Amino acid sequence: MISISKKKIVEVWFKEYFTKGNLLILDELTTEDFVYHSRNGENSRENMKDFMKWYRSVFQDDEWEINDLIEQDNKLVVRYTGWMTYTGGWFNIPSENQRVKESGIMISSYLTTKK
Repeated sequence: MISISKKKIVEVWFKEYFTKGNLLILDELTTEDFVYHSRNGENSRENMKDFMKWYRSVFQDDEWEINDLIEQDNKLVVRYTGWMTYTGGWFNIPSENQRVKESGIMISSYLTTKK
């Protein structure tokens, strides 16, 4: 069974970071040595803040759904789906303010909140 505290952290991650673009939430939810592994390699907290600034300029009106949460030992797996409006600015793909769908999986080896 997933712990309530970790479920809350995931909900805050999607609500505050992705939906609102709240950059300060990364400082609350992650440690200084936080590393996000993506197809572009390793990213620090500051890289993730820069990413979100870009993301907010390209995608708006986000809606996120947490499909599955799986917790095992110190790992948490999140399967999610998001819908957002593409407003232009990604690989020169023209925009007609169309709704797009993203689905993915995040695996966290630890999650923490500062007290």
